[in-house]
Amino acid sequence: MLIVQNNDSLQNNTAIFSVAADVPAYPVEKKGPTLLRRSPSRGGSSSPIHSHHSDQQPSPPQQTLPQRKRISRTYTQRISIQITQFISSVLTLSILTVICTMAFAQNAYRTLTERGRVAHPDEDDCPKEKIVPDECYYIKRWGYEPRIYNVITEDGYILRMYRIIAKDKKSNNGSKKLPVLLGHGLFQCGGDFLANEDKSMAFVLADQGYDVWIGNTRAAGSFDHISLSHEDPEYWAWGLKELAIYDWPTMIDCIREETDFHKIAYIGHSQGNAMAFVGLKLRPEIAEKLSCFIALAPAVFSGTLTSTFPLKQLIGLNKYTYSLIFGSGAFIPVMTIAQRVVHPVIFAHMAYSMFAYLFSWWDTHWLRRRKPKYFQFTPRPVSSQLISDWMEGWGKRGVLMYISEAASSPVVGTITSSSSSSKTVTASVTVPLTIFYGTDDYLVDGERLVQTFDGYENYGRRASPQDIPFLKATASTGTGREGGSGKSSLFPMLNLVRAYCIDEYEHMDTIFGYDNVITTYPGVIKALSSAHWNIDTVPS
Repeated sequence: MLIVQNNDSLQNNTAIFSVAADVPAYPVEKKGPTLLRRSPSRGGSSSPIHSHHSDQQPSPPQQTLPQRKRISRTYTQRISIQITQFISSVLTLSILTVICTMAFAQNAYRTLTERGRVAHPDEDDCPKEKIVPDECYYIKRWGYEPRIYNVITEDGYILRMYRIIAKDKKSNNGSKKLPVLLGHGLFQCGGDFLANEDKSMAFVLADQGYDVWIGNTRAAGSFDHISLSHEDPEYWAWGLKELAIYDWPTMIDCIREETDFHKIAYIGHSQGNAMAFVGLKLRPEIAEKLSCFIALAPAVFSGTLTSTFPLKQLIGLNKYTYSLIFGSGAFIPVMTIAQRVVHPVIFAHMAYSMFAYLFSWWDTHWLRRRKPKYFQFTPRPVSSQLISDWMEGWGKRGVLMYISEAASSPVVGTITSSSSSSKTVTASVTVPLTIFYGTDDYLVDGERLVQTFDGYENYGRRASPQDIPFLKATASTGTGREGGSGKSSLFPMLNLVRAYCIDEYEHMDTIFGYDNVITTYPGVIKALSSAHWNIDTVPS
């Protein structure tokens, strides 16, 4: 892993660490004061081989990134790829035209027949903001300082992370701030945690005194790679497994090294928590690095939308037909092109109509004036293989890939590491889990996940009223339940301590909802305050 920190307020501070043999080493261009740090992939050494500190800010040696080159191919190979891409573009554009037409018609009908919606008082209170796909702009706009970190995964992808530095905000009783990582959903990026003005989750947590980091998976924050170009299909040869075992742990390790905390808190929305669940299944030793895990709209089990048009038809495609339509590169790349060239307000209407039609993302709990901002950060590029992974597990089986076999995992008390060091995690490694889900989220089934944990078998609306061991949720606040042992055979390293079922909430409302300061944030802050931080530094 290589960390490149860009921050104008830092002094020149360079430290280079050894790199695992499977990660090519290369120099990094330094633009202004930076902090460069090489650290090993799992199992590698962390002993420094060179370090330099100086108060006089000496000029570092000039270093440049090797220019990413297209993969050399024969003329026949290039023609074959171009023909395949052309066929895929024609087919996807045809399908998009049909779906967009139906989506626009549905949205128009819903708008015309909508009754009883009362405008929120903040709907007309438009702040002076630009509508731009720039996370740093929104961080600065609301009085915070951004720091950018570019971190290299074990397989060479460069992930962009943002750290929010609060100005004149309270800290944790004068001590070092506890680190929290936010993970975004499918087709999205970290900017979605910044789009609700001063009520954005990232800013609220920063004001509470936490050291807030915003993560981006590969291709969501940048197309950077140590050697591959995103114009080649090989760049897009990754799916859910790679996000879980490479991207997620890399971001966690980056924060641990930069903050010197042994554990961090993780908050993931949709795919952001899906990759964490898969990561804990495939690399259970990661549990040692988490103080708590908060899952917003958990995407482990599929909802009822998988049985409706057009998701049902997409899920039913065989591998050959899927590959013919969507290719082996980026999934429907025309969406990214349209996002760049179409006016933000017009694009927001187009994208909202399509996603609402496909995934039932309605704006019932949103401030509608914010939608142009939301859709500057949505959609973001993903690979066709990633969507195929979702369809294969979550779509066809009703549960994420790599999770359905989890019942055969070791029982609580013995968690064997998947790393080459054959390390064993002790029985005391149990991560407190908090889940938030909405009753009107038909994309995923959060209730089914909650009911897999001991003591929560009768939790939710599908149980008969007399079996529900908690008060009925109210439309405004939802209900949080604590109780039971909270253990699960699916995830022996997790302990469900709280579950929040929020009435009328849909898939995106825990981060986009205008009232999530009431329905979601108090529970999130409660989970963070009771997390297993075990305050100490990262072992040397």
